[in-house]
Amino acid sequence: MFTKLDLTGFLKPVKSLSTRVADSATCHLPLLLLIGDALFILLHLALVFTPLSGGRLFYLDVDGGYAEWYQYLKLTGIVWLLVILAREQRRPLLIVWLALFAFLLLDDALRLHETAGLWLANAVGLPPLIGLRPRDLGELLFVGLVALGLLTALVRAYQDSDGRTRRFSLSLILALLALGVVGVGLDMLGQMASGWRVLHEVLIAIEDGGELIVVSVMVWLVYREAREVKGWTAVQERARLQTLAVGLALFAVCTAVFAYLQYSTPALVGNDGYYHAKMGLLVRQQGLTPTPPQLPLTILNEAEFYNHHLLFHLYLALFAQTDPALDGGLALTQQVKVATIILAALPFLAIWWLLRGQGVRGAALWTLALFALSGAFLYRLSMTRAQSASLLVMVLALHWLFQGKYRRLLPLGVLYVWLYDAFPLLLVVSGIYFAALYVAERRLVWPVLAYPTGGILIGLVVNPYFPQNLTFIARHLLPKLWDSSGVRVGNEWYPYDSWVLLENAGLALGLFLLTMLILNWYNRRMDARLLTLFLLAALFGLMLFRARRFVEYFPAFVLLFAAVSLSPLLVEWVGSRPYRRYQIAAALALLLFIPAVYTVRDGHTAVAASAPADRYAAATLWLKAYSPPGSMVFQTDWDDFTRLFFYDSDNVYTVGLDPTYLSLHDMELYNEWVQITRGQVAQPSAVIYERFNNAAYVFADINHTAFLSEAAKDPGLQELYRDAYAVIFAIQP
Repeated sequence: MFTKLDLTGFLKPVKSLSTRVADSATCHLPLLLLIGDALFILLHLALVFTPLSGGRLFYLDVDGGYAEWYQYLKLTGIVWLLVILAREQRRPLLIVWLALFAFLLLDDALRLHETAGLWLANAVGLPPLIGLRPRDLGELLFVGLVALGLLTALVRAYQDSDGRTRRFSLSLILALLALGVVGVGLDMLGQMASGWRVLHEVLIAIEDGGELIVVSVMVWLVYREAREVKGWTAVQERARLQTLAVGLALFAVCTAVFAYLQYSTPALVGNDGYYHAKMGLLVRQQGLTPTPPQLPLTILNEAEFYNHHLLFHLYLALFAQTDPALDGGLALTQQVKVATIILAALPFLAIWWLLRGQGVRGAALWTLALFALSGAFLYRLSMTRAQSASLLVMVLALHWLFQGKYRRLLPLGVLYVWLYDAFPLLLVVSGIYFAALYVAERRLVWPVLAYPTGGILIGLVVNPYFPQNLTFIARHLLPKLWDSSGVRVGNEWYPYDSWVLLENAGLALGLFLLTMLILNWYNRRMDARLLTLFLLAALFGLMLFRARRFVEYFPAFVLLFAAVSLSPLLVEWVGSRPYRRYQIAAALALLLFIPAVYTVRDGHTAVAASAPADRYAAATLWLKAYSPPGSMVFQTDWDDFTRLFFYDSDNVYTVGLDPTYLSLHDMELYNEWVQITRGQVAQPSAVIYERFNNAAYVFADINHTAFLSEAAKDPGLQELYRDAYAVIFAIQP
């Protein structure tokens, strides 16, 4: 007779080992952080003093390098932990510490002191002093004012705090002093030793490595305080660690897939990314409201300009560092590619978090299934545009709506307005959930509408571009809903052909229909959550039939609807037979693997077909070098503007970003521009000069053969430059 196999004794050592590993990870956080610091320091020294070669991003002292991003991650962790402490204890001193570390993070990432220093130098008219430039004095003045304000608040709050908060603050003060000694004192020594290479490099390693170590100590100090205040148990810490491990693994997989897609071409995906990349660089160099693109004949003229991607450009500013005029755009292109990869992976992480919050089993596997639904979806998220961030905002909104945390939609609404002009979608999501609650539960939950509406109104009014932002929204967004002008806009605003739609979104459509059939088969009643997800998936499906750009939303909401709907049915089917869980997971993984391979391949093919990164680099840089700044340039194609602006933001252009920007400003002028660019106007130089702000140059891409034919017969157009992509003419008035 065979006895039943008992695996309990076998599993005990495994469980014990995993418990010890988790406990070790939580109790030895400073050791783990210091190991990371040591690896960066040793790698830097090895690259400097040995024949070992590596990318410049591995060096400690390189702006935007991996060590710097590791530091940003630690500072973000400190800010997050201080938010937890401030919410728990509501001590003014903790709020001051939160403001201080938030400033340190933003200042380090966005170079706030450099931007503010330049502004102060120009605004106040600071003179050079004892070898310091006016901008250096401005930086010192700005840092001094911020430090004085924070120090005053710190001293005042310290006096009113209890003993525990004071002791915690003293430890942070000592750490800050150490950071100042390492960051300022050793930096001065390094400058003094610049003539001795070995000593100079050693001091750089000590300075930058010391900053890494001090911030790691700060992380541990704040984490220890949060753990004691919140009373986190070992079990809670292990669960938190496991969740963090799954989230990091999922994020790593998603970034790897998007990196595979992104690096199939050296170019940015699509055209608009070049504009956003340059705006990110200008935000980094000039601050939150940089010099706008020069489009005086459009509704984005200098007096009416509204940066409707403000927060997105602020995000890109974290990465954008190199002016394209220095190297033909190679560095800036690669920098924003990294930003695009990270941003594309974040909505996947948010979807996993939402599914996990709804108790969906195998939330990570469901999330990865999104890679199998649409190659066009992956292509759109690979663009250096704000749609990934827009999807992220809507998924976060859904998560907080389902959790009943309606107040969080107030700041989310503010951020969405600053992020992207698709912010009305937040009201769509909230309004559908509001209606679903009434239909399913007969409840009118007004905060569901009030908080996002309030956030959007605040974002519109408390805005650096108020009130021209309201004018832009009325003149730009509303015509998109019922445009009868006949102006041809970008292809993304037109629907797919039927067969192309099936190729690009067929699997998503199939999953949507299959989910509906299964729910109907089991006669399942939709609660408010399911009804919301169903209506959102159906709505974005209808929008996709109208415009192909909504393929960036439809597959995600189909996946959410399917996962939340089908997960309970799978749990019921498993029942008391745990082995079925592994069977289902294996079957789903196998079923998803094949379509995922083909879908990712389709996305890779589409991304690889992007137009060359340097298509207009040589022509535009030539024009930048040989034309006076502020020259009016007449273009023969509106979507050439993004690349022209990428390389040369000093000159003035006819039309850009959207042809309706010109037509809405002056429809008659737009019609003349169309006729000229199509070669329907003989001797066009006189008309171009008279009607288009005394234009001095014409930039024509090589495909506008009809215009080029007329230009060849026009003595008022003198050809100055020609290559395989473009021709530049000077206008002889």
